[in-house]
Amino acid sequence: MEMRGFSLTVVAASLFLMITGVTRAFAADDEVLAKIGNEVITRMDFETRLKSFAREGQRELRDLEKKKQLLDRMIKARLLATEAENKGLTEKPDVKAYLRMVRDDFITQEYVRAYIETKAGVSNDEAETYYNTNPEFGEREYLKVSQIVVEKEDEAKEILGRLKKGENFRKLARERSIDQASKAAPGELDWFEKGKQEKEIEDAVAKLEKEEISDIVKIKERYYIFRLDERRIVAKPLYFNVKDEIVARLKYKKIAELVEKEIEELKKKVNIETFYEKLSSDEK
Repeated sequence: MEMRGFSLTVVAASLFLMITGVTRAFAADDEVLAKIGNEVITRMDFETRLKSFAREGQRELRDLEKKKQLLDRMIKARLLATEAENKGLTEKPDVKAYLRMVRDDFITQEYVRAYIETKAGVSNDEAETYYNTNPEFGEREYLKVSQIVVEKEDEAKEILGRLKKGENFRKLARERSIDQASKAAPGELDWFEKGKQEKEIEDAVAKLEKEEISDIVKIKERYYIFRLDERRIVAKPLYFNVKDEIVARLKYKKIAELVEKEIEELKKKVNIETFYEKLSSDEK
């Protein structure tokens, strides 16, 4: 965390809080750490700013001198923010629109945390069912494949014939393949997970044994010859090792569904008009 320079983030945040009225209204028992004219910076203001830093920055700011520096930075930001308001900056349409956007995003996140996230619990049974039924958490197979790519079928047949007679695959790939991506390491492709490569490649190598060569495969007007270099099986991960990931994934899905449900209910309470045709005026 940079403590020497002046942070525009601090300025922007203070400006936002000032405009939305948060800094002017504080609990009576909220300890005041600084007074700037009619403005104050409270313990809550300071702790909120502290939490906005990454954990590393928060650890650094445990030092008293660093805390003093942060408070001084907040005072500077409040001075500039107040002066900006006095000069009418906050009344500019683009500034008001931006602050409204920031406010909407922030308040929306807080609303989801306070009123929706608490309803999105995930039971052990749900997590275990997901673990047992989702292929992503099953056994996985990875393939290492090399290829030779040419433009003419006759050339592919000639190369395949030479390979069947025992000529070196890498040597022929270096000399004849037009595939630039794999030419530096003759013919070699990156490892890929079975089921996630192009169907033609998957089908060509599906039944190959290690170092066995495929027949000629035509893909988009080019002719390919594949060799299976290696096949690797990755065992199903232990439930304990992936439980947190599964719970987080299911929780996120539930939150998204609850948010949409909440929005639909809120739509019933207000009249909404949209003027989509006006968007076309932005097109150039």
